[in-house]
Amino acid sequence: MTNKQAIGDKIKALRLSKGLTQSELAGEDMTKSMLSQIENGRALPSMRSLQILAERLGVDAGYFLEDDQSAELATMARDIEVQFKQKNYKAVIARVQPLLDGKLPVTVDAARLMEFYVAACYYTGSAGGEEAVARAAEIYERFGLFVESAKVQYLTYALLFTQGRYKESLELIRSVREKYRSKKVGNNFLFELDLHYAESVTLSALGDYNGSKEAAQAAVALSREENVFYLTDHLYRVLSNLALMSGDLDGAKQNLEKARLYVELSENEESVQLLRLAEIRLANAEQRYEEALELGSSFHVTGDRYLSSRNLTAGIALYHLQRDDEALAALSRVTLTDDVHHPLDRAAVFTSYAYKARIYARAGKMEEARQQSQIAYERVQHYPPSVYCTFIRDTYRELHQQ
Repeated sequence: MTNKQAIGDKIKALRLSKGLTQSELAGEDMTKSMLSQIENGRALPSMRSLQILAERLGVDAGYFLEDDQSAELATMARDIEVQFKQKNYKAVIARVQPLLDGKLPVTVDAARLMEFYVAACYYTGSAGGEEAVARAAEIYERFGLFVESAKVQYLTYALLFTQGRYKESLELIRSVREKYRSKKVGNNFLFELDLHYAESVTLSALGDYNGSKEAAQAAVALSREENVFYLTDHLYRVLSNLALMSGDLDGAKQNLEKARLYVELSENEESVQLLRLAEIRLANAEQRYEEALELGSSFHVTGDRYLSSRNLTAGIALYHLQRDDEALAALSRVTLTDDVHHPLDRAAVFTSYAYKARIYARAGKMEEARQQSQIAYERVQHYPPSVYCTFIRDTYRELHQQ
């Protein structure tokens, strides 16, 4: 028999997911005080009250009465959530994957397990996530959890993105947004910001930089309007990078200053590292090469991706300072890590070959120069136009026309 606390927890979670107050959910059929007691596990609703609440929350009353056979799955879902938050993604996959071959019960906890599994597949680049998305979304919709269904379908965007299927990714984001808007009760502003951010990132991957800017600005406007500053530092960094690519150095600097304010508030380590790298890139763009090197030398990175990015920015600064041996050493340590998926980020990495080509050419080593420029040129053939691709292609043409 499901206990009072379990019923109360489910009612409260559903109410909050649909943006309802206790008064709105209680209506005229029960007092707010009674609903509060039910949600806190101090009172057990009658079957009629449960049916009324279920109808208003858009689920079957049986959802609240799942028996103790689901207790083990609920415990597992909590354990998996802990593993996921600790970024033990391979452990999440190893534990959940065997369950997908069997018959998981149609419960919300089963859907949550699949949701964690899908996200872990994205972070590890593993296959098999798309089928789990469909199963989880079906379960959520069965219980009327349409926002949760939209959220889990949104995860497919990341899977498609990592496979370079950017058009499909964009179509999915917009489809999910329409479903969310048509079926939501109340507003989930964090999810809406996720959708704006994903749209901005995907549009830039397709080379639609104006569209990317508009999507990021829409997210910032929503943040201000609702006083919800989720992803704000990321959004301002996106806007700063877009301005930098268009040659608008003032705009890049202004947006980076705004990003810094939110990074200082969040104290998130990843945001701190991304901000520092953006500051170094801006210093290079403004030809403050000595300052870029100083910023890089005081930047204590964590993770291969950030280390590679620091080597790239250092190599660029050293190249412009004509400290060629040091520049070659730094640029030779630039690698394309497994977590770099965006074509702009990948193109930036491949500029390391073009810079090495120019250094070799400056030293009269034309065979090595052409070889390095060839590598860069071939790797960006199918990427959208960008300052990185332009630099790589200009380098290639200059060296191969000599």
